[in-house]
Amino acid sequence: MKKTSLFIASFLAAGFVTDAFGVTKRKFDFVVGVDGDFKAAAAAAAAAKPSENNRFVIFFPEGEYDITKVTGDSHGRSVFSTSYVSLVGQNRDKTTISNTTDTEGISVTATLYFPNNNGMYMQDLTVKNKSSFASAEAARQVTIQQIGDRYIFKNVRLLSGQDTYYTNKGGRTYWEGGEIQGTVDFICGDGDVWFEGTNLVMTRNGGYITAAKTSTSWGYVFNNAKINVSNNSFNGTFYLGRSWGHAKTVFLNTTMYAQPRAEGWGPDMNSGPDVFGEYNSKNGNGGAVDVSRRKTYFDGGKDASTAKNLKTVWSASDAAKYTLANVLGGSDKWEPNKLTVQMGAPQISQDGADIVWADDENARCWAVFVNGKFKTSVATNSVSTEGIAVGSKVTVRAANSMGGLGATSNEISVQESNVTYFNVKLNESIGGSIETGLNSNKVAEGKTVSFTAKPVDGWKFAGWTGASAGNATDATIEITATSDIELGAIFAAPGLTVFQAETGVLGNAINESSNAGFAGSGYVNFGAGNSYVNIPVYVSAAGTYKMVMTYTNGSTSDRDLIIKAIGDGSSTVDAGQQITFEKTADWKTYPTKETEIKLPRGASYIQFAVVGSNDGPNLDQIELVPVDVEVIQTEEPKDTTNTVDTIPAAIAGNSLQQNFANRSAHIQLFSMHGKLIRNIKLANFDAESWELATRNLPAGNYILKIITPGYSKQRVFRVK
Repeated sequence: MKKTSLFIASFLAAGFVTDAFGVTKRKFDFVVGVDGDFKAAAAAAAAAKPSENNRFVIFFPEGEYDITKVTGDSHGRSVFSTSYVSLVGQNRDKTTISNTTDTEGISVTATLYFPNNNGMYMQDLTVKNKSSFASAEAARQVTIQQIGDRYIFKNVRLLSGQDTYYTNKGGRTYWEGGEIQGTVDFICGDGDVWFEGTNLVMTRNGGYITAAKTSTSWGYVFNNAKINVSNNSFNGTFYLGRSWGHAKTVFLNTTMYAQPRAEGWGPDMNSGPDVFGEYNSKNGNGGAVDVSRRKTYFDGGKDASTAKNLKTVWSASDAAKYTLANVLGGSDKWEPNKLTVQMGAPQISQDGADIVWADDENARCWAVFVNGKFKTSVATNSVSTEGIAVGSKVTVRAANSMGGLGATSNEISVQESNVTYFNVKLNESIGGSIETGLNSNKVAEGKTVSFTAKPVDGWKFAGWTGASAGNATDATIEITATSDIELGAIFAAPGLTVFQAETGVLGNAINESSNAGFAGSGYVNFGAGNSYVNIPVYVSAAGTYKMVMTYTNGSTSDRDLIIKAIGDGSSTVDAGQQITFEKTADWKTYPTKETEIKLPRGASYIQFAVVGSNDGPNLDQIELVPVDVEVIQTEEPKDTTNTVDTIPAAIAGNSLQQNFANRSAHIQLFSMHGKLIRNIKLANFDAESWELATRNLPAGNYILKIITPGYSKQRVFRVK
């Protein structure tokens, strides 16, 4: 979903369907190149606040995504700080995330840097650092630098030179398949990492595969791995690894298509290793590798006090304790290999206007491809052929609970269908969104579609509008397509005076919760340049309000924001104002600041935007207090659920007819959230004038306000 549509219904609203015994059905949350670039994807992920049970999946169709200037810092390193996110590609060898840096260094060059993430999942992607330096002593170019726990890499390829993969600190990581290429120490760092069946490719003469700096219990464990070289002249010249710091590195059941030097392990750097082990190494023909000359004494490098003798060639009993459960299980009994299980290939066919396949309770969603190109993801086991040319080749792949795609379905050619399609228009609503299982803004005739109104936190669903709403009052309605569908949801927050910034629609900004002291569930952290948040607010009367803003600004200087009210349909209510937010002692100190703002009655947005390319403060919440607002003398309705066919029927049989008959009248019609729909002045209160006031009025709930000299009336009514 695009970042600008987090709380606004769109024609392509993402569907959510919960199976009784399976995973929650949910489309890809963001498709790079379709919903926006990688920067927009990162912002959308941060705003969604993923959790272990609410994973955010970013999908990359085939192509190369150079993120150097998209999300890279001054050196080209991109920081991605949101946990429980999946980065999934269409095809590992044809889907690449890359960068180029202007320097070298293990901590400043990563294509992707995960600073303190948990629960990350990557599948079917190549990550490449394209930087190159002439000096072999200054060629540290990282692809992935990670800190955190429970990382999973399924069929991922990393391409660089020195320090390709940097496991910065402790934590658990599971690799399944995949490939890592490099020259020197190209797998380096800390943590317990299990490499299952991973291909290790040495791309230079005399390099080192690993350089562990271990503070955890198990270190690097390679099981059923493969070792290759990019040039046969490198065979027999490299080392399995060296000790960066108290290294623990084990190779079990390795197939060495290319073999290391006879001693196996290289000179120590900063200390002697704690564990270097090798068991059951085979050559490319399946025969045993000669390990009789493997190194057993380690001098400790720069720390002679750590010198020691080690048993580096192991027996089966030595290797027996190195199981996946022991190495990665931990106190939470983590079983990452169960999360990488791939979905089987669907069997697809065409049924009228739809391509269909059997449902699978374990599939999160399905990805649809037309002529090999990504078309869409769907949360239901069908997709419309509308918009797909006759003769096109269609395939489907199911995603597992982590978002990784399984085997490809059979291929079918789209056949011509005589089914009629109708348009689906979902009107934008302040304070919430409309969710539906539709995969496009079209629907086949006769198909029944479910629509659900989802209010923002603190808001309430207040009714439906639009020609297709009928008399529906529930938050979820079903509509069978017999004509074009037009639907809008009304949301209200009566009585609410405090509004959380993080409930707003974010643009190049993120929802954070790392700096304690905020109210609600977080705060908005603005980006530098074209960054904003539109906070949905609701007031019962138009006029001027005092706005108390809670913020923090732990930077070294004051920061400004431009503030303005935006009505329904993105119309600006006022000209806006620029407010300075003074610096605070730190990022955990939350003072308040006041200003005044004019607001329309009902629902609207208050926009906070950075000035030019500058950054902004962190915005926590706003509170609205009326200062000078309109006062309307009205008779409050006793029954707010009248069902009528026309406005005259709403007032028939009471004193209004006598009060307004043959007199001038000012008639105003409002939606339930305060949007002015009709504004008519009548010379005489008669049937012909009423027909003009109510012509083509869609079914739904409305507020009627009638004013004549000396009398006014306000009433809520419903049109069938």
